[in-house]
Amino acid sequence: MSSFDPATVRKAVDEFTSRRPEKFQDLLPAKDVIKELRQKRASYRAIADLLTQHCLPTSKTAIAVFCHQVLGEIVRPRRRPGRKRPPAFVQGNGENKTAESTPENGNGASAELSTNPSGDETAPERTRGPRIAQVRKLRNRFT
Repeated sequence: MSSFDPATVRKAVDEFTSRRPEKFQDLLPAKDVIKELRQKRASYRAIADLLTQHCLPTSKTAIAVFCHQVLGEIVRPRRRPGRKRPPAFVQGNGENKTAESTPENGNGASAELSTNPSGDETAPERTRGPRIAQVRKLRNRFT
């Protein structure tokens, strides 16, 4: 068995190339073009289409990641519609009680039906969770 030769190992290290290409290696030559297009408010899809037409096939996702990491653009968080939740009230003993289960006025009236300013009675807002049929209402319907 041959002995360890640091000179041959050093030569092998100098000649070593990674099997995986560098990130954005193909997009770096087009950095100035991409930057200029983004300053003109071009979309990632428009930039990807333009570069693909000019012999640099790429995707809009690759352009977006390139702009965020290389050009330093900020990543805007996605906007999600807010979920409407009934306000939760905390009682003295720590139990949560929702607005639907609290009386609407001081005389102890139930919150099952609320009154509009015009005097019409409406059903309360639905809470989260499964919708369970009210059997007493169904019996009147089928008899």
